Amino acid sequence: MPEASRMEQNTFTPIETIGRKALISKIASRFERHGEGLVFGIGDDAAVLDTNRQGHPLLSSEIYSEGVDFDLTYTPLQHLGFKTVSMAISDICAMNGTPEFILINLSLTNKISVEMVELFYDGVKRACDQYGVQLAGGDLAAAQSAMSVSVMVYGSAKQTVYRSGANAGDAICITGDLGGASCGLMILLREKLHFDSSEETVLDPDLTPFEYVVRRQLVPEARVDCIKSFETAEIVPTSMSDITKGLSTTLNEMMVASGTGCKIFEAALPVSPDTRHAADELEKDIDTFLLYGGEDAELIFTLPEEDVKKFSDLFKDFVVVGKVEAKSHGIKMQTAEGHLMTLT
Repeated sequence: MPEASRMEQNTFTPIETIGRKALISKIASRFERHGEGLVFGIGDDAAVLDTNRQGHPLLSSEIYSEGVDFDLTYTPLQHLGFKTVSMAISDICAMNGTPEFILINLSLTNKISVEMVELFYDGVKRACDQYGVQLAGGDLAAAQSAMSVSVMVYGSAKQTVYRSGANAGDAICITGDLGGASCGLMILLREKLHFDSSEETVLDPDLTPFEYVVRRQLVPEARVDCIKSFETAEIVPTSMSDITKGLSTTLNEMMVASGTGCKIFEAALPVSPDTRHAADELEKDIDTFLLYGGEDAELIFTLPEEDVKKFSDLFKDFVVVGKVEAKSHGIKMQTAEGHLMTLT
């Protein structure tokens, strides 16, 4: 992160010196205009897609506003580019879909230089390459006081999975681990607060002890690998969502949509030792991050019991955290001490 900050400080070409058209040309030169399913990408009034294929088309979008969803004080532009693509793609994964194309719109203030825009698209390109997604176009506009980013992603699913569909008796499963992204955000906010109250001129903290959680916040990775494994195993979850809004909120949405209740176990919730260490450093209860933190680009899904072992033989990075119950049971978590608490 410090290296990116120095790059932005040492070279600053105002966008008006080259103009919107030249900036678009710089961006377009990084991406292919033609590819599988992409008849014509950046360079005309609209992208031309070939959608004559099997499966259900999926569309999703995300908006990020400076000062609300990201802070350029501690967010390198290349990380922001990668993250905005990852989080949009996570929505397609949550529907059991495969992402294919993205559109990105930027609103830029005069404090954003040509070099900073290029850094942003470095991150976009890295994400596109990692996920096998093509940038099909977008737009640039001026903003008065804050930068904003909007991303639209197109994908398709052979068998779409919704939040609804969970059945009593299904296992509740979660990929990866939880709490890291929100814990990383609190570490970054703590460092910014220290910087604001000091006389330092450059924010350059040593984040090495918190590298894992900071990375989970700044460079989250969508679980495309899990969706590919479902297809390989010929398994379709009964319900699924991503956990970017936090486990408690997401679990409530799924159970209400499915007309069911559930019981999860606090002791089964997946958490990294690095996240526990960071929570201890912050003197915060780890459950705050696990249940309510959000921004974890992980998947929560339900499977019939007989499919759990079959899937675990192929895909290892998930755990069973509970079981779907009848609606009358409510949405509950059994704590490590054995008490039942209602999740809201």
